[in-house]
Amino acid sequence: MTRFTRRRYLKSTAATTAGIGLLGTSGLASAHGYSVISTRGHYNGDGDLNSGYSKFDYETNGTVPGEDTACTDELTIHVHGYDNDEQGALNNFDEAYHNLTGAGYGGEVVGFSWDSNAPSKYDPTDWGGFGTGQEIAQKNGYALAQFALNYKTWCPNSDLRVTCHSLGAQVVLNALRILDRSADWDDPYYRLSSVHFLGAAQDNEAPTKEWSETYYAILNETVATFNYHSDDDSTLQNLYWPREFDRALGETGYEDGNEVPSNYNEYDVTSQVGSNHSGYMANCADEIVYHMANDSSYS
Repeated sequence: MTRFTRRRYLKSTAATTAGIGLLGTSGLASAHGYSVISTRGHYNGDGDLNSGYSKFDYETNGTVPGEDTACTDELTIHVHGYDNDEQGALNNFDEAYHNLTGAGYGGEVVGFSWDSNAPSKYDPTDWGGFGTGQEIAQKNGYALAQFALNYKTWCPNSDLRVTCHSLGAQVVLNALRILDRSADWDDPYYRLSSVHFLGAAQDNEAPTKEWSETYYAILNETVATFNYHSDDDSTLQNLYWPREFDRALGETGYEDGNEVPSNYNEYDVTSQVGSNHSGYMANCADEIVYHMANDSSYS
């Protein structure tokens, strides 16, 4: 079993230097109502950790509930997708915050910012950097899992939820697999109250028994999991399939004929999202907030 060290991020010289950019935007983040967890600068364009970091490290902007301030009754982490620079990530978090709260969500929102734009989009051997982007996404699952463990250790009575867009799904799914192997997480039997995938850039077998480790991670580590997909998502049709030779979970939903966990729920939102890969949060926030409020009914 994986056993985490219960600690905050390591304040090494490298981590402090890399965090300067985030600190410069913390006022904006706080003013807009959301907080930020970041692993920016931890990974290079080859998908390797930079010197001074471990895969469990993360920084915050100083306003994250449980970590920097008092516990809150409910916290939602939003994980952005591929090719977002730091400002792009903040814009993504701002959209998530305003759409969720506009739909009636009353909890706190935290963005998880990661090096999704580190790979070179001009590398012809790596499909525009997408292969390395997937590697970095999955490696960031360790930091997200570490934060989840820290948060539930410090705030055991708080509901912890995750929403994610596009390649952010691979960050979240690997975090779930890591948590499912963790003795520290398993001993008190913590669970995420809900997980919500928006246009997931992940193979459509992922939540099924064909991927047994992921299947059981969803079953064991979430109260309820929700997948919102659009059959007309042009980004997933035109970019995911040619690179992976497989259909994306965010386009087709889970693969026909396979078994999914009893707490996994799927919604075809083609009529709301259409071909707009960036339109899930803006068009599905009402459903997301409803599902959050009624998570136990979907378990």
